[in-house]
Amino acid sequence: MKNLTRLIFLGLLLIPVLGYSQRWKLSRSEYMYGVGISNYVGDIGGANTRDGSGFADIDIGCTRPVIAVGYRYRMYQRVAVKANFTYANMCGTDDKSVNEGRSYSFTANLFELNGHVEYHITEEKQMVSYSSMSLRGKLKKVNAGVNLYVFVGLGGAYFKSNPSEGSFDGRYVGNKNMALVVPFGVGLKYPISPKSYIGLEFGRRFVTSDYIDGFSPEPSEHKDVYYFTVISVSYKIKKKSYRRPEYRF
Repeated sequence: MKNLTRLIFLGLLLIPVLGYSQRWKLSRSEYMYGVGISNYVGDIGGANTRDGSGFADIDIGCTRPVIAVGYRYRMYQRVAVKANFTYANMCGTDDKSVNEGRSYSFTANLFELNGHVEYHITEEKQMVSYSSMSLRGKLKKVNAGVNLYVFVGLGGAYFKSNPSEGSFDGRYVGNKNMALVVPFGVGLKYPISPKSYIGLEFGRRFVTSDYIDGFSPEPSEHKDVYYFTVISVSYKIKKKSYRRPEYRF
């Protein structure tokens, strides 16, 4: 009799856990808002030596703001797709770079629309609270955890650069304003309530254009690149369903 009682008690404890394993299907969709920073790497500016490349070419002084909105849909428990619309301001300057004597500089406004696929390396866990745990307050957040994911996608960008006065010596090109972009990167999410998350995403964009800055030297070996680092808040859209029974002790 004691063993039967223990089995029943254990079964009652497992009911919420088993139910949670499918909870993601009730909230596949979420929308998000984010702010962050952009960093441009191209033909203007860069490192102060010829050996500089990649991250060494990022000019911290030309960090500019980003505003983003997005919509995510979870196709499977660890796979999601996301649509993003982002506005970014960018700039670049030859000041304190290997090309300082050229004295070129610019600012630009860029609008990007993309879609990407995410693979969640760690399981996304929601902050949940069951009535059966009401006497064990610490267990109300037992499912909270950092969710790590990687992403890759495809999109398009429209940009308009503005050269600083006296820049480019007639070499400015202002009519090439669109390009394909390939975003990829890594992100983190952490639940702050049962329906909302805070996130951090870092992504790099490969671009099919060399004219975000309005300038392409002859010959140019590389296309322009830019980075977005975005902090976001996302909200789950819960699917309507029948009322689930509460389990109380």
